[in-house]
Amino acid sequence: MASGSEKKTAATTLQTVERALAFLELVAVSSSELTVRDVAGRLGVNLTTCYHLYNTLVAHGYVERNPDLTLRVGRKAAVLYDGYRRGFSGQRRMQDFVAELAAETTETAWLSTLTGDSVVLTAYAEGPQPVRATGLYVGLTGLEHVRSSGKAVLAHLDEDRRERILQKSLSGIAPAQHTEIREALERDFVVTRERGWALDDEDYNAGIVGVAAPFFSPDGAVLGAVGVWSPTARAHQSLDVLAELLVAAAREAGSLFGRMD
Repeated sequence: MASGSEKKTAATTLQTVERALAFLELVAVSSSELTVRDVAGRLGVNLTTCYHLYNTLVAHGYVERNPDLTLRVGRKAAVLYDGYRRGFSGQRRMQDFVAELAAETTETAWLSTLTGDSVVLTAYAEGPQPVRATGLYVGLTGLEHVRSSGKAVLAHLDEDRRERILQKSLSGIAPAQHTEIREALERDFVVTRERGWALDDEDYNAGIVGVAAPFFSPDGAVLGAVGVWSPTARAHQSLDVLAELLVAAAREAGSLFGRMD
């Protein structure tokens, strides 16, 4: 018989929290898009309870709903990724890198990495100017077809992986618009590959221009992008200079981080 010191007492948990986490995890890992009714069936909870869980997760930004009523993980989940990402190998070196880039460009600078089928903001540093672009956070992902970092990476991916990312990125947009968006992107990818950098001219955030250059592994695989966010007026005045600095920074990023696990 186990002694008192060897006995383990089960931790007390809250069923509501467990169910909410199970809801979020199910949406995150499901290979098919789910509705609230689908989630209720898979979790074995009644539909009313499941809608309460859904409303709570939506209110806090952890779940979002597509126009066809299917669900996707919300942007607030990136806050959790932020905390998780801080422990990754090389995070401090990446943070130092973007701090130097922000000082050099005098704009808010960042580095995003290709993680699975997402382009994820991994490190950033705000620029020193009084008027500067803000609103970034580690873990930011989604809308790769709009963000300059996403377009810089997508332009250099194989067709299959690009398609997987685009399907997720476009999931919140009405299907009727997909063809026009994809055609514009194909033209954009050609330009991005030719000049070495991608542009988001207020498409992601009004009043802010994003410029990004991809960086690569030694064998030529795209790993991510480095870039800046700048207020529109200032970005348009210095776009060529920023692009040149970013292309050089991307080469350095490839040397520094191209061999990291």
